[in-house]
Amino acid sequence: MPHRLFLGAASAILVLAGSSGSALAANPFPPNPSWQTNGTVRAITFYKNTMYVGGQFTAVRAPGAASGGKTRHNVAAFNATTGALLAWNPGANGAVRAISVTSTRVYLGGSFTSVHGHARNHLAALTKTGTVARWNPNANAAVFALRLGPNGKLFVGGDFSRIHGATRHRIASVGRSASAPVTGWAPVIGQIPGFACPPRCAPRVFTIAFSPNGQKVYFGGHFGTVDGESRNEIAAVPINAGRTVLPFNPNIYAPANCPTCTVQETSRVYHIITTPTRIYTCGGYWRVNGDKTSYNVSAFNPTSGVLLTSFTGQDDGDTPGCALRKGILYVGGHFNVAGPNCKPGNQGPCVTRHHVAAFDTRDNTVVGWNPGANSNHGLLAIANGGARVGFGGYFTRMGGRDQQGIALYQAARLP
Repeated sequence: MPHRLFLGAASAILVLAGSSGSALAANPFPPNPSWQTNGTVRAITFYKNTMYVGGQFTAVRAPGAASGGKTRHNVAAFNATTGALLAWNPGANGAVRAISVTSTRVYLGGSFTSVHGHARNHLAALTKTGTVARWNPNANAAVFALRLGPNGKLFVGGDFSRIHGATRHRIASVGRSASAPVTGWAPVIGQIPGFACPPRCAPRVFTIAFSPNGQKVYFGGHFGTVDGESRNEIAAVPINAGRTVLPFNPNIYAPANCPTCTVQETSRVYHIITTPTRIYTCGGYWRVNGDKTSYNVSAFNPTSGVLLTSFTGQDDGDTPGCALRKGILYVGGHFNVAGPNCKPGNQGPCVTRHHVAAFDTRDNTVVGWNPGANSNHGLLAIANGGARVGFGGYFTRMGGRDQQGIALYQAARLP
């Protein structure tokens, strides 16, 4: 479960927002009608006109339905235009936390050990008809990140220390042929010793992204070293030489309790978005570059990792979900207020945003689009599908409509 930051005053607001949907009843930003899940959504990926969804659920049901539906174990596929359920139904026996799609395969990562009755430890590949492919890298622990690289390899991040028999420290690159060969690309993700947990816990990779020119791999999570060099929570290495740590170093770490935290916390980067001029991060943190404050959402120089002050959208709680579409940065998480330079305790130019918000990255403003979602934990995943955006998480209501797990917004209902 994602860590919760900045409890205090914000937690009282959360109870109200999570316990009642009445405050959202007149919401003018409802999602498009779509099928729902009966549990948590942790991953969303669009491929052409299909929306693939993973998480922890056992069934999906029609728009507006309060119960019933069709069996789907932790993974499902929907028509991205209509939101209708598709027949594709492989099923996994544990949480699906990451999905990557090519023209012929759907790759899954997560906490499962079986997919469609076939033994598959934490990684699996499926055909577009749902048949399990021979590809079987066999990771020895959970997978949280799975991205197809510009070099045609699959990049994998998580808790694991071995893939296909090879030692790999929380991150690896794997070929897509049936034999699933592990490449020689092998950064060593580690942790600074001598600290309790929290603040420094076992290393983990949550997110992987690539530079627009395809030459760099950015990755984030919770760690303290990369190949022996100090890199807190985020780093970058060349795509073809994983043992060379690049100068990019946002240094996301707070060595002491933050003023508004009730307990010591770990810092985490949950999602990275790359552009030619900015690296956006979404996570659970409050200090960057060693001495600067930036709460949960930030923009950094792609080469140095220096915090950019041209974009200062922030919020008051963990922010696992993040997607950029036409200059609008959609964020989702546990927060209740957001805005440029917004700080926990509703300090600064904050506006109310229950678990979901949208920042205009071009003029550094929070836009009026304000659907709101209920539940204490809010949103975990956001994906840009071009003509639509998908939102997933714990919620049972979003945009004033009963809608559990997944909400689909077409372009007409987006800023």
